[in-house]
Amino acid sequence: MSNTEHPQEKPPIDAPITSSDDDDLGRAPVAHDFAESIRELDASQGLVVGILGPWGHGKSSFINLMREQFETEPALTVIDFNPWMFSGSNQLVNFFFTEIGAELNVRNKSRFGKAADWLAQYAGILKPISQFIPFPGAAAAGEATAAALTGLADTTNTDRSAKKVREEITKELTALAQPIVVVIDDIDRLTTLEIREIFKLVRLTASFPNIIYVLAFDRERVEQALTEDGIPGRAYLEKIVQLSFDVPQAPEKLLRSQIFEELNRILAPVTNATLDDSRWSDVYWEVIDPLFSNMRDVTRYAVSARSTIKSLGNEVDLVDLLAMEALRVFRPELVQQLSKLRSELTSTRDIMGRKDERAQKAISALLAKFPDDDDVIRALFDRVFPVALQYIENNHYGSDWLSTWRTAHRMAHIDFLNLYFDRVAPDELVAFRNSEQAFELLRDGAKLKEYLTGLNPEDLETVIEGLTSYEAKFTTDMVVPASTTLLNLIDAIPERKQRGFFDIGRRDITVGRVILRLLRRVEDEAEREALVSQILDGIETYSSQLDFIHSMGYREGAGLKLVSEAFATQIQAEFVARLQGTPPSEPSREWDAWRIYDTVQTETGEVPLKPSDDPVLLRAVLHSLKSTARSQSMGSRQVRSEDRLAWELLVQVFGSEAAIEEVVGSVRKALGDDEALQLADKYLSGWRPERF
Repeated sequence: MSNTEHPQEKPPIDAPITSSDDDDLGRAPVAHDFAESIRELDASQGLVVGILGPWGHGKSSFINLMREQFETEPALTVIDFNPWMFSGSNQLVNFFFTEIGAELNVRNKSRFGKAADWLAQYAGILKPISQFIPFPGAAAAGEATAAALTGLADTTNTDRSAKKVREEITKELTALAQPIVVVIDDIDRLTTLEIREIFKLVRLTASFPNIIYVLAFDRERVEQALTEDGIPGRAYLEKIVQLSFDVPQAPEKLLRSQIFEELNRILAPVTNATLDDSRWSDVYWEVIDPLFSNMRDVTRYAVSARSTIKSLGNEVDLVDLLAMEALRVFRPELVQQLSKLRSELTSTRDIMGRKDERAQKAISALLAKFPDDDDVIRALFDRVFPVALQYIENNHYGSDWLSTWRTAHRMAHIDFLNLYFDRVAPDELVAFRNSEQAFELLRDGAKLKEYLTGLNPEDLETVIEGLTSYEAKFTTDMVVPASTTLLNLIDAIPERKQRGFFDIGRRDITVGRVILRLLRRVEDEAEREALVSQILDGIETYSSQLDFIHSMGYREGAGLKLVSEAFATQIQAEFVARLQGTPPSEPSREWDAWRIYDTVQTETGEVPLKPSDDPVLLRAVLHSLKSTARSQSMGSRQVRSEDRLAWELLVQVFGSEAAIEEVVGSVRKALGDDEALQLADKYLSGWRPERF
């Protein structure tokens, strides 16, 4: 049977993936970017790359995703070396060079044949001297190695001396058009002795030209294994590994539900990112500069932070990103702790709010754990995570700051901090990115409509709500095109059937919040009234027209009094006259059909609708009076829901229950049955909902 009929089952979550098609965590773009950055480095004297992360973080999967980039033209040859296949130094050295040589012959004998032959000879020569490879703590390592090589040269033919063979290997490798990538995975799963042997081998061979080692390991495990005689393993590791990448931990939410089946993000070049000059100087001198000790630190920072900045530089505030990358490179343990304190670093508190004692203890514990970095941490709070200042000084930031940080892409907002640590955009941030795109189009109603209608309808309300964050950037020329477009989209926003018990939001309220903030940018009342008239001329449904009129005027509980009373009265009278003279052109779009005819009835005192009217319009009236009541019993988490009709209002607008019965029959005959008609049948039979 074909795979089309029976798709292959996906591997378990802890098995490494082999293709970006299975990349449920969205790491492929990051892996491809990192692999591309490796290509751009000079490998003429060899290069050692570390893929770091604890067990189960997806190092093998990340390397497999990197292979996809290595396979693009000009393709790099990738060879896997399995460190589990040896026992002891002699066997390791012999097996390594023999294996690499054999693989090169298999891949392309005409291209790699000479290099493969010399590598095989080198394996035989180095086998008896591998035990002398220097390692931290070995007192006379240099003399021992020199003596071994001298002794070997005395007993072998000159043409087969280690020096001669190495020169031939170097010559052949230097002539290669593209480097060879050697992958050594699962190093952290070896014993301490075996880990040391692997790094002896890498150190011995790291200077071969056009050889790029990609080593996958748990930093803490390997550093522990390499520590000896008071010399820390990290010091030894940093002399070998020139470029590293820490595979981010995937949030539990993503691992369990695999919400993100794919990421369609294409990261923009970092040159498009903006640098906040007002903060950069302070952040550099107070957070970044104190972490540098020598030129090696500068190189480590430039190389190690490069791929992250390239990937996220146009997504996250660049000042924050540069500061956090400096800490990641030079203070990895501190960054690990910060990752666990995301809520404490971003949760605002109003001035009268009670301070979170648990968070206070967590921040105090952080400062106590890193006393040598106290000044840097406090500066980090002050310049990057100002919310945390409430725990170390008499200062606080309220929730009104969240929109400011969000629009600036600051890590002080939880969405962007999560993006940095997880490298996967949470749902809220994906929606906010769409809001950013919509904001850029507010001056062009046609393009704004095209963009918003192209989104998933289920996301539309959230995206429109996100526009409120840009209130400070709203301009007068946005008012008419943006307001008209949003009001014409209310009927396209799906009603949320499963709103939370305390979620009282509605699609019209969401749109209204944005329009209110747009019109508040216009201070002159006469100018506002002129804009309101222009907006009304462009609104396509009577429901949105009336909603806009009520919000601008003096209606109790709804009016914002943005126009004069006389003007509000005038536009409502004109509305009633329009509706009496011309019925809705698209009655199915009338999302508040009952209210528009209730307004006519209030003004005229006459029943505005008849059973003989357009069935589509009559159905819209019925649906506009259907709602869902929710209740929750004391001590229970269960929320009860029950559909209802505003029956008294329905009787009022049609004049009698008998008229409603005719309406139900007429609509059902013309358009078929639906839930609103069935609910009307229950009311007509005498049923009434219980009060709860």
